[in-house]
Amino acid sequence: MTYPEGDPLERLHRLWPQLLLGLSRPGRRAEAIAAYREMNAILGTELGIDPPPVQPLIATSTAELRAATEAEFVELLRTIQVRSGLTLPEVHRRAGRRLPRSQVYSLLRRGKLPTKPEQVRAFVTICGMPEPQVARVMELWATLREQTELAVRGPQDERPFAILIVRSA
Repeated sequence: MTYPEGDPLERLHRLWPQLLLGLSRPGRRAEAIAAYREMNAILGTELGIDPPPVQPLIATSTAELRAATEAEFVELLRTIQVRSGLTLPEVHRRAGRRLPRSQVYSLLRRGKLPTKPEQVRAFVTICGMPEPQVARVMELWATLREQTELAVRGPQDERPFAILIVRSA
């Protein structure tokens, strides 16, 4: 059978990514992710066709990339991972040696600020963030790290000091 607009499956294969992109822009990311999963099921399971690559469904504005506490930063990393559409095992597979499996999981589960900037950078890059957003996430990390160190150390001017007096016997 011949269709005037082409084969419906090919059309579906071509048009679904546009739907996903359209849904992700006005803040309907949950619907976009659900549509992506539905597309994967139809194309992959029922038809044996690999789904087309789709632009990652991640934060698109700097305003969304914010965190004032360690817990908020970890939540931001979780959001980035969810919006990327990647599972944690997929993140690990893509990371290879740059990010050990245990580190992939601990970045998101322990609720504390990650200690190694290279692992944070690798994680958000693997999740598909563009470089300007990666830089913003790294700025947030550096600011929170500095605040954490300051809280532990205390300001330089308030450090206790001691005077050592040595007397000869």
